[in-house]
Amino acid sequence: MNSFLVSNKPIIYADMNVFRYMACGDISILEPERFRWVYSHVHLDEIHRNGNQDALKGMALLKAVEICDVLNQNFQSEGNVVIRDYIDPYSRYAQHLEAIAGYEGVADHMVEYLIRFFGADNFKELSETPEQMRNEIERITSDIPDKRREDLVAKASKASREMEITIEKHLRNKIPIDEKRSALGVSSEARKAIEKSESAIDEVWALISPSIPNITKNQFFGFESIPGIEGVQLTQHGAISGAYIVLNMLGISPDKGLAKRDNIKNIISDGQHAGMACYCNALVSADRGMINKSSCIFSYLNNITNALHFEYQKGCQLSLGVSKK
Repeated sequence: MNSFLVSNKPIIYADMNVFRYMACGDISILEPERFRWVYSHVHLDEIHRNGNQDALKGMALLKAVEICDVLNQNFQSEGNVVIRDYIDPYSRYAQHLEAIAGYEGVADHMVEYLIRFFGADNFKELSETPEQMRNEIERITSDIPDKRREDLVAKASKASREMEITIEKHLRNKIPIDEKRSALGVSSEARKAIEKSESAIDEVWALISPSIPNITKNQFFGFESIPGIEGVQLTQHGAISGAYIVLNMLGISPDKGLAKRDNIKNIISDGQHAGMACYCNALVSADRGMINKSSCIFSYLNNITNALHFEYQKGCQLSLGVSKK
């Protein structure tokens, strides 16, 4: 998992805070033209979700271009990420809004499972998700020819019933995340030591592997498929996004508010940013936790990406020593 983009300039994937600070004039960048600045659909989703369009101005100032996953006719990844030609960010955002119209929040109910795992007191909301999923499938397949639609709705109904059983059997009792970490052998003291190590993923696996038999390290972190689990497409950026959540679960540079709906959506976005950045020469952010977790993953996978943190101070200038590899 070390595919990367090729360009005549080092490619910098900037976090949302970089684009926003640039837009507001709060930071400057030394000779930004030395680099090719990029963003992804994750930025556009985040702008829509949070309602703040300042980052679009920052993208325009840096002449940022979009990197995107190439999809086949079935909307599955071909495993190829490309750099698009420049388009005005405001125009690109308008296109994005048009593309997602009517499908905003389609998978929001799935957030309930993640925050429950992190210790949320949301059993009532969780119990409603099977029906929500079934209703959503019925809605979005309304224009599909009857025979195919019937098949999809039938599969959704079957999955819904299985979800109901799983929720009642395995998710009724709320377990604090600290208890789960302790059960895996990851104490707060151990986490602090692991965060300072040069190979955090190897270190934490050494602690938890006795509690998780019959699975490999790469399978646990999502870098390899697990036998018997079908239908889940594995991509480099998708695997890294998943590993980001796993590190949060284990308490390695964890984000705050893991059990809160609004927070977890932004945390998921951070993991997706790390995933898309893995094809670039650098990921730049003022978010220390994001950079720490991303660095753990990039280092383990031998990605070309440098995870670069900067301490935000109004009026500061970033001088990035990033070169092509």
